[in-house]
Amino acid sequence: MKNLSCEQNEPVRCVLRLFGASALGVQQAASAFPPEWCVTAQCRSRGAETLIALRSENAAGLDKARRSLHGCFAADLYGEGDTNLAAAVVQALEHRRRLLVCADAAAGALMEARLEAVPGAEKVFDFGTQSYADPKVGAQIARRAARRQDAAAALARVQAAQHLMGAELSAGCWEQDGKFLLLLGTRKGCWLRTVYREDGPGLWLLDMIRRAACGLPQVPGTSWQHYRDPVPEAVSAPPAVQAEARPAPPKKKRRWLRRVLLLLVALALAALAAGWWFTGGDLTALPQLLRETLHADRLPHSGAKLI
Repeated sequence: MKNLSCEQNEPVRCVLRLFGASALGVQQAASAFPPEWCVTAQCRSRGAETLIALRSENAAGLDKARRSLHGCFAADLYGEGDTNLAAAVVQALEHRRRLLVCADAAAGALMEARLEAVPGAEKVFDFGTQSYADPKVGAQIARRAARRQDAAAALARVQAAQHLMGAELSAGCWEQDGKFLLLLGTRKGCWLRTVYREDGPGLWLLDMIRRAACGLPQVPGTSWQHYRDPVPEAVSAPPAVQAEARPAPPKKKRRWLRRVLLLLVALALAALAAGWWFTGGDLTALPQLLRETLHADRLPHSGAKLI
């Protein structure tokens, strides 16, 4: 095996972008790079997105680190350098000749704002002009979901849009109490995931589309179901995010209790010392001496007048 030298004039760098991967897992994978690769890594995470910057003193070591991360996080890694998630989605749809439509205005608002500035997006996304925003098609979509409510209606709209447009992917969204139920329909069924507003539902929906277009597994917590099946109630709650272990906060010290105990111990020691002095070291005689002392206090003192 050829040894890689860490002494080279020009360092080489790259930035890998991941979505849905555990930030801790990415850091652990980077820390396991062999020293002979001469690679240093810095991770930065925001929400479900993680960026890892790699730097090496030789191109061979950097390439090995890049391929190592590709092998560990193939489904999560969506791009390098300046490629954002929206651009990665358009590339995936265009490369695999997939068409994306939206089934409702809520999903359209999430997608249109992020895809409108991406070159070539109009080739793979109709921006609502031929689906929910079209008067005739929009009315047909609404009619097919008229007898259903809430999440079931959103699922029916996704199925209707996919069927009417003949698109490979149909996106939908249903919002309630700050929670977003994201739906991504295919010809066989639908992917569903619930996220909070602060978690970036638009980014989550983009990543669901990217994975579905590429045939990659979805992030754990994203469920799959057929259109004929009812939407489970559990889908309405966002999946639990595994938080990194944090040390438990230190318990408040009960200083007052400790002070009381110290005072009681001091009093007990003082009483023991007094008893030792009073009995001349024979504590067993203390009860008898105390009785004699108390009895002597009842006798007349010298010089007292008898009544």
